Parts: sequence; structure tokens; C-alpha cells
Amino acid sequence: MKTIKSECILEIYIKKEYLNKLYIKYIIYIIYGGILKRSIKFYPTTEESGKFISPPEPASKHNIPQWFKDLPKYKYNSNKFYFKGFNNLTAKSCMPLIDGFTSGYTINLHCDVQVTRENIDSDIPTFRWAWNQKNTPDPVKYRNESKDSGLCGWNDIDGYDDLEFNWMPSWCIRTPKGYSSIFMHPINRIDLPFYTLGGILDTDKWGEAGNHPFLLKKGWQGIIPKDTPIVQVIPFKRESWMSDVDLSMTDEFQKQINKRNSFLKGYYKNFLWSSKDYK
Repeated sequence: MKTIKSECILEIYIKKEYLNKLYIKYIIYIIYGGILKRSIKFYPTTEESGKFISPPEPASKHNIPQWFKDLPKYKYNSNKFYFKGFNNLTAKSCMPLIDGFTSGYTINLHCDVQVTRENIDSDIPTFRWAWNQKNTPDPVKYRNESKDSGLCGWNDIDGYDDLEFNWMPSWCIRTPKGYSSIFMHPINRIDLPFYTLGGILDTDKWGEAGNHPFLLKKGWQGIIPKDTPIVQVIPFKRESWMSDVDLSMTDEFQKQINKRNSFLKGYYKNFLWSSKDYK
């Protein structure tokens, strides 16, 4: 009897320990995967950069342009969702567009940069800035390759100078294991006088600030102000995907459209949209 009782006690103890481990794992999951958000880390390339240059910030802070803020809600000065048989709402009510502006983080210009074209015999612009802090990178650097060298594939792009320039960031980026980051031109910012080329970096293993090639609008001169977003960074989880064609979902699409059409406005935002949070 004692042996049987001892075995029962041992079995109960083992089950209890197993449940405790499961509980601990669950708590860890809640803390790190649920309640607490994923953490993206920014760290400066030099001590001086950390003191004098602001780190990347949520895109919502710098990437919503003034022209979009000033955009009226309605197209035809009428507080009606439909006007003369047409949808009267402007792009200011488009949540996918706003998500594009505000997703991720932006690397922002840390000083004013003046662009002039003084050499009448050359289309290559001149960049100037007053920033002169020791042990911090210049905001712009000329690239080595040129049109004649044949090393660059972004020549003769309509509306832009040849690819001759790099943005030089002062902050590195590190994401959690399994997460990469897409670096791209600030979304929807066609108003900017440049276009930053995009790329994907596995920032969980390599977060070096690097450089970001950009094209300048042909003939453009002026000042690119401090805090202008020059690169948008959006972290994402690396996953394998497989495409599939499912013709049976057409009926589901039609049902979704019919449901949407039963509302004058706000269907996507109120029933389908999910908030994206970047701090």
C-alpha cells in the first residue's frame, strides 16, 4: 500500500511540476508576445551622434505632410457623403492611405540641406549644409559610380538625375530574432524632391546604419529642411508564403461588397481595419 501511495504522490508531483512549467511558459508568452509589444532598438554610430542627432521616430510624427493635413474632408464644399451621384469624400477618409503614411518609423534629415546647380556645364547638383559636428556623418555623400562607368542601373530615369547620392544615417537598427525591416522612400511622399531606393535588411542580425541611395528630381534646387523624412523603416516578421488561387472566394467578395454598399461611409474603418501601433 505504501508503494502504491508513494507512486500516486510522485505522479501528482510530476503533473504539478509539468503544469507549473506550462503556466510559466504561458506567462512568458503573455508578457513578451501579448501584453508587451515587440521592441525595435535604435543605437547611434558614434557617441556624438547619440548626443546631437535625433534617432528614428514613429512615422506618424514626421511623414504626414502639411498638404494632406490641409486636405478638406469633402470634394465639393458640401457636407454630404454623396454629391450629384458621386462619392464626395476625399483621400483624407482613406484608412489604407493613412496607414501608409504612419506605419513604422522614419529616418529624418538632421540638418537643412541646400541644393544648388552652379556648374552650367554639368547637371550634377551641389549639396551644402552648415552642420559641422565632429564624429557625426555628413547628411549626403556622393556615390563613386557615374553614368559613364556603367556601374549604376538607375540612369536616365525620367524626371530624375542619375543615381549619384547617398543619405548617410547616424543611427543603427536592431529588431527581435526572426524580424527584418524594409527600408523605403517615405510612403505616399511624391511631393519630396528626391526618391529613396528601397531594400530589405535582416535587422535582427545586421543593423548597421549603412547608406541609402536616392535620386534627385531633375533640375530641382532649394532647401530640404531639417526633420524631412528621408527613409521609412517598417519591421516585419520573416515567414514563408505560398500562393494559391481560390475561385470559390468570389462569392465572399461579392457579399463583402454588398455589405460595404449598405453604408455611406466608414465600413472598412469600423468593421475591418485594425490599428497599427508604433511608439
